[in-house]
Amino acid sequence: MRGLKIIAAALMTLGIAAPAAAQGRVMGVVQDTDGRPIKGAIIRAANPDTSSREWTAATDDKGRFVLLGLRIGPNWKFIAEAPGFFATERIEQVRTNFGQPLTFAMRRDPGPLPGALVKDIQEQLTAANALRDEGRHDQALAAYQSIHSRNPKLTSLNLVIADVYRQKADGERDAAARQALLERASAAYDEVLKTDADNEHAKAELAVVKASLNELK
Repeated sequence: MRGLKIIAAALMTLGIAAPAAAQGRVMGVVQDTDGRPIKGAIIRAANPDTSSREWTAATDDKGRFVLLGLRIGPNWKFIAEAPGFFATERIEQVRTNFGQPLTFAMRRDPGPLPGALVKDIQEQLTAANALRDEGRHDQALAAYQSIHSRNPKLTSLNLVIADVYRQKADGERDAAARQALLERASAAYDEVLKTDADNEHAKAELAVVKASLNELK
C-alpha cells in the first residue's frame, strides 16, 4: 500500500495524473412523472466520438446517480431505463464539474393494451403459414387460433382459419368428420362477416361451404 502511495505521488509530481482531473462527471436524478424517485433505474451514457465503451450507473433509493470518467465534450446520449417505465433519453454536454443535475421524468408503461397486436405478429404468422403450406393443418390451426386469441382485433385472421378448415375437410373421407370441419369453416366465415359485412371473399366462400354441407345432409 505504501508503495502505491509513493507511485501515485510521483505521477502527480510529473503531471502524468493530470488527464484524470480533466475527466467529465455527471450527476442527476430519475423520477416518475409525479416526481417520485425511481430506485434501481439504469442510466447508460454513450458518445459516438469516443470508443465503443458505454458507461452505466444505477439510481439509489432517492433516484440519484453519478457517472464519472466521461470524456469532456458534447453529443453525449444519456438513456434512463427502469422496469415498468418507458425509456427516456437526452443529449447533453459533459464538463469537468458536475454542473446542473440531469433530471429524467419517466412515464409508466401500462403494458399491452387489450386487443393490441403483439410485436412479433409477422414472425408468428409466417410460422403458421409454413405449417399450413406443409399440410400440417392441426398445427397451423392451433397457431392461428393462438395468434387470434392474443390479437382479437385481427378479425381477418378468421378468413385464413376458415380456409384451413376447408383444406382439411377436402382431405377427409369420413362424412361426419368432413361435415364437422365444414361447419367450423362456416362459423369462421360468419365471424368475419360480423365485423365486415361486405367482405366479398367471406361471402363467396361461405356460400360454397353451405352448398357442400347441403350435399352431405
